[in-house]
Amino acid sequence: MSLKTRNKDGILIFDVENEDMQTFKDDLRIIIEEAAKKTNKIIINLKELQNINSHLIGVISSSKRLLSSLNGDLVVINATEKIINVFKVVHLNKIVKITSSEKEAIDYLKKL
Repeated sequence: MSLKTRNKDGILIFDVENEDMQTFKDDLRIIIEEAAKKTNKIIINLKELQNINSHLIGVISSSKRLLSSLNGDLVVINATEKIINVFKVVHLNKIVKITSSEKEAIDYLKKL
């Protein structure tokens, strides 16, 4: 799994570059927990991800709760229509903000 991390205006952006979901979910959980010690605003870019499973949904949901408890937020960007539909089925779209652009996500997080 390749997970690139960028910082833009104090917001951490994680770019997912591979579909090894088991590794991704474990790495992402640890990385977000560590990142939350420094920032409470995170973007997860799912542009390269074609499928999602319940473990990754759990990581996103628990990360959202963690960041919210720190008066921050998590935004998912560039999710495929297939992944967005899965989010809708499990109602994750009602909990986690999903945008189609990095700029929109950054603008939203800057307002917090």
